[in-house]
Amino acid sequence: MSRFKLIPLCGVGILVSLLSINSNLSAQTTSTVTVVDTARVSLPQLEQQFVERNFQLLAQRYQIDIADAAITQAGLRPNPNLWFQGNLYNPNTKKFLQYGAPSQADKDAGTYNSGYYAVQLQQVILLAGKRSKLVALAESNRSLARLAFRDVMRTLHYQLYTTYANLYYDLQALRLFEDELTRQQRLLESYRIALRTGGVAPYEVTRLEVALRDLQANSAIYRAQVADGQATLRVLLRQPARTFILPTELPARRTTVPDLAIALDSALTNRPDIGLSQEQINNAERSVMLEKARRTPDLTAGLFFEKYGNAYNNFTGFQASMDLPVRNRNQGAIRSAETTLKSVTIGLENQQTVVQSDVLNAYDKLNTYYGQLNGRPDGYLDRIQNISVEATKAYNNRTIGLLDYLDKIRTYQQAQLNNINLQNNLFNTQQLLNYTTNTRFY
Repeated sequence: MSRFKLIPLCGVGILVSLLSINSNLSAQTTSTVTVVDTARVSLPQLEQQFVERNFQLLAQRYQIDIADAAITQAGLRPNPNLWFQGNLYNPNTKKFLQYGAPSQADKDAGTYNSGYYAVQLQQVILLAGKRSKLVALAESNRSLARLAFRDVMRTLHYQLYTTYANLYYDLQALRLFEDELTRQQRLLESYRIALRTGGVAPYEVTRLEVALRDLQANSAIYRAQVADGQATLRVLLRQPARTFILPTELPARRTTVPDLAIALDSALTNRPDIGLSQEQINNAERSVMLEKARRTPDLTAGLFFEKYGNAYNNFTGFQASMDLPVRNRNQGAIRSAETTLKSVTIGLENQQTVVQSDVLNAYDKLNTYYGQLNGRPDGYLDRIQNISVEATKAYNNRTIGLLDYLDKIRTYQQAQLNNINLQNNLFNTQQLLNYTTNTRFY
């Protein structure tokens, strides 16, 4: 739907020739907006600030760092376990912590009232390649985080470009109505003077007053849209609240449309959401492998030393333990992982369909707007401007009446808005094709 609309006017008149709307916004001022500071920023400058400041991009970069840390963690081996046991209190001697060497009498009697302790060192050994599978799954999670970052970048980049363009063209439309308001107010004042001398009919002044209110309503609409654009850019760039971002220019318009087959192939190759769907399959496959490996219990091996408390005084032994996979063979987790794999496999097929539909939609829109642009006859914009010039001359010479004059001026305004709207739609649709293919065609 068009962003640039003209509220039905009861009448708009001007006493002097209407100035042409200069499409170069470098000549525009921000006198219509109360600001503390105005930042004149080109689109490349804005994009650089966006990459450096945008909160969502920074937050998503941290997700990649978190995934890197998870890979490091997954590659770490289990820590060994050290166990110690000793005598706290000996009721025979009524003493605490007797760890000195037993007396010769105790040894001869086979009674050890001091010197007893036991030490055990154990290590869990992961079997069935669990550690390597954990690392592989963590690496897949990092790939997912990187693809998610690219997708966030793609979406926010599109939002940045379209917001900048909308603001650029909203300011052009606002300039059109502000210029009209200035001239309309002058004309209304001259008609009020003429009314006191009987030079014009009262209804003409009334119609001009209503027309002035319509112009003010149109101006207010575009002021609100400019405010919305500023709010969006402030969030995207984390700009100070009272800084007005003034667009300076847009890239030169290209008149060619890429081949549809190239656009579709670029989308299927470069879209990060396609990559996400593909990596989700890889991630699910690794999850299945890991859950199947977890059917094999881990081995716990260790050494044991006991002083004065076993078959002989300095007993050294080894230990080995393993859970017996009798009932729990990780059946539920394996089934869940396999079902997830089926789901994401279907999801890839659906995502490919969505991507192709997105590209076709953008392609059809782009061809429509290019057809509209190329279908305009030579000299069309000059003739639009002549409507205003010739109508003003005729009205000043009193060869046409007020109603005819108002109709011509309204035609001029609507033609100007249609041109602004077409330029904006064309630029935004070019960016839509870039967005849907994740390729810089424009």
